[in-house]
Amino acid sequence: MDVVAYLPRLLYSHLKIVLGSQHNLIPAGGWDTLQTAVLAQVTDVLVVDPATDGTPHIDTIAEIHGQFPSLPIVVYTTPSVDSMRALLELGHLGIEHVVLNRFDDERHRFLELLERVPGQVLGDRMLRTLTPELAKLPVPLVRAVERLFRTPARFKNAQDLSAAAGTQLRTMYRQLDGAGFHSPRLFVAAARLLRAYALMRDPGRQIKDIAEKVGYHSQYQLTQHMRALAGHTPRVVRKQVEPDEFVALLAEGVRRPSQRRLDQERSRS
Repeated sequence: MDVVAYLPRLLYSHLKIVLGSQHNLIPAGGWDTLQTAVLAQVTDVLVVDPATDGTPHIDTIAEIHGQFPSLPIVVYTTPSVDSMRALLELGHLGIEHVVLNRFDDERHRFLELLERVPGQVLGDRMLRTLTPELAKLPVPLVRAVERLFRTPARFKNAQDLSAAAGTQLRTMYRQLDGAGFHSPRLFVAAARLLRAYALMRDPGRQIKDIAEKVGYHSQYQLTQHMRALAGHTPRVVRKQVEPDEFVALLAEGVRRPSQRRLDQERSRS
């Protein structure tokens, strides 16, 4: 996970401890370079204190939010009259993730928030869509699937999913099949595509950069997975497919066709 931050020194130091070595923290040198830092690579989360230099900068944060609507912005600040006023203004813009210094920035809690927000909205939609099938799975596997769609960067393959569920890979295949799903490999691909789709909603992002960001070796590989699970190329998805429709397409992609559907397909062939 790549996190861009513009914070006072004390808050930046604590954020560095929170993220540890498993995540990449990129400092922004000032308000004038903050957008450049976000543009320099496909950022997962922006962490910012609106009063870093003593004067709240709402306009810069609002501009970044408008340019990159999929980019989660976490406001990390020390409570004061100015910071609380800034939080109120940012809340009106839809920026709602707030962490207050010395109140709710405990390391594990803070890290959980930072890891969750990149895939939160679409991931939750996907999980709601799959609720009937997920209800047939053992609880540990359901929890692993929930973590997969909310923090896809933590899962590289089916083995990671089975490890999160605390079960053997062969057993997990059998459990998913019994609930009406295809392979766990498609689950991991679907979570990755959800993240790619969110990034594609931002104007100006290059598809090749998004493909690399979400773990594909090439844009071609992203295109192949997108065609297989969503039935469209990334360019078509970007221009024509709305979020609810995309989630529905991916949900159908990970579900195993019912016997009735198989019989219908056979009769038409």
